[in-house]
Amino acid sequence: MSSDGEKKIYFLFAKEISNSKGTAKVLEALAEISLGEKEEATIVKETKAREDVPVDFVTIAKFFRASQKTRQSLNQVYEESMAKYSKVNAMTTGKRRPTEDEVKLKQTLMDYILKAEGIFERNDLVDESLIKELNRFFESLDSAEKLSEANIFSLYISPKTAGLIYPLLDKMRDCYQEYGKLQPTLKRLNRIADFIIEDAGT
Repeated sequence: MSSDGEKKIYFLFAKEISNSKGTAKVLEALAEISLGEKEEATIVKETKAREDVPVDFVTIAKFFRASQKTRQSLNQVYEESMAKYSKVNAMTTGKRRPTEDEVKLKQTLMDYILKAEGIFERNDLVDESLIKELNRFFESLDSAEKLSEANIFSLYISPKTAGLIYPLLDKMRDCYQEYGKLQPTLKRLNRIADFIIEDAGT
């Protein structure tokens, strides 16, 4: 993608934040940002909170996108887990007595489903808070610094806003890391559920 194309995508993302028309619209614009696995790993490392280092808007946007990508990946596995749970639950609420493996799987699946939902809820709060602080920052820009496509790659967050954003980035990073830890566990439980469903002849 050309530099001009990248500028436009980041600018449109920033415009959605400055328009403040809801989190959903902002996240739609965020999803347009392209981020490879190598760049994602680098940006997560680079944005580790350090209050003595200035942070630019594009770096924050990239980290936000990395978090969103990881969440979307886990959400897909989470949806599969919900479907597996429903199927196993339907198997075990009929006339026959559930096996020990079925009972254990249902409980374990539900525990991890609830854990995923808890992370999603925390992530939602962080997303909303980060968008709100960035919106305030854009509103505070004077005429010489006004948001534009031309300056989007050189736009640095003010020290005041950075001080408010760093704790949010830490919380977002926690969610990002928890998504990464939870996903393989849910995938493994989904595979176990497939075996149990197959054995039951359903």
